[in-house]
Amino acid sequence: MYFLTEQDPNYTVKGSRDPLGFQVLWQAAGRTMIPHISTVSSSVKDFQILCIAHYLKEKFAMEDASFDLFFIRLEQLMAYTRYERNKEEGFNGIDKVRRVYENANKELRVSNNPSDQILSNQKAYGIWGKYTRPFSDMHFTLDSSFKEIFEAKIEGNKDFINQATLLKKKEKEQASVISKEKLHFYYDLLEKPEQTEKELFTTKLLDDTCNKELFQIFSSNKELLNLSFYDLLQALRSHTSSDKLQYALQLIYNTEKVLSPLNRVFRYLQTQSFWKKEEIEKDAFIHSCRTEVDTALFDDTTKQLASLLQNDSNWELAEGLTRRNEEVSLRRSSAPWLQQTAAGIEVNHFEGASFSRNYNPALQNDNHYFLNTYVSLYKQLNN
Repeated sequence: MYFLTEQDPNYTVKGSRDPLGFQVLWQAAGRTMIPHISTVSSSVKDFQILCIAHYLKEKFAMEDASFDLFFIRLEQLMAYTRYERNKEEGFNGIDKVRRVYENANKELRVSNNPSDQILSNQKAYGIWGKYTRPFSDMHFTLDSSFKEIFEAKIEGNKDFINQATLLKKKEKEQASVISKEKLHFYYDLLEKPEQTEKELFTTKLLDDTCNKELFQIFSSNKELLNLSFYDLLQALRSHTSSDKLQYALQLIYNTEKVLSPLNRVFRYLQTQSFWKKEEIEKDAFIHSCRTEVDTALFDDTTKQLASLLQNDSNWELAEGLTRRNEEVSLRRSSAPWLQQTAAGIEVNHFEGASFSRNYNPALQNDNHYFLNTYVSLYKQLNN
């Protein structure tokens, strides 16, 4: 059995795009193997920028209240630096950064004013909102090597220190003017981590719950990095003797064999406004989504969901999904997306409706359990 973990508000689904409340279930399964990184904390450079900011926080003795405002300004400075350094690189805010940079003559504005922010809500949707929780959970700044690494990296760059000092002095709405000609002085701050910095990032970003077993497997078997989800889970199982990793991999495999087909059936039901009971009972696609899963590792909630796939009645499956959506909606004080009536099921909300005739629950998945992020970070650090 495993235990549900509290969802991190920085990387939970915004709004109500999780109508069956599945996110907390796959996150809990994923956390049995990968403890800290999230689905949206997938950029080494974004973590580097947070490290730079926290080093400066200590250097300038900034209070928390002023640090978050300073960080918004610093993120803008580094965003323009990233764009000029490599115009093909993608990152949060790239569209605004590209437009402002290309339309500017010689100077760029950096401030906390909404008109200068690189996202509609930069604090929520930029590095601060997406990376602060995992960065804190990894205890980056408490590592014995942190200060030495970033002192050597930053203190030798006098142009950057001068610019950061100016950013720190600005009040909330005051703008700093950045010369485009000086951005190249900051390029080296965003170089791929090497030596001790790489060691630090490897230790923090590629952590797992099994004494770095996952990292060791990928390091010895690089071909695994490009496998599809289920093939990767099976390959990892064949390369480990760790009972803890075996448990996590089996739990993830079994959980997705439940959540993905149920999600596909729910999204399929959304494709029309009303379903008669007999329509559902005869539907070939709903019938094709059946899977058989060992439920021994599941908690009661996931066992109950798995049971919906283990009977022959399409109607009971759809009825169970409708009840699940009603329960989730009630907890959120919102209206249910599906409602059962005497004649069938009425659909009230169509966001996310989809249908793929070629969907195969034995081969396709909908959730990645933080594995995609882990593999992406591994490639950035080692390729």
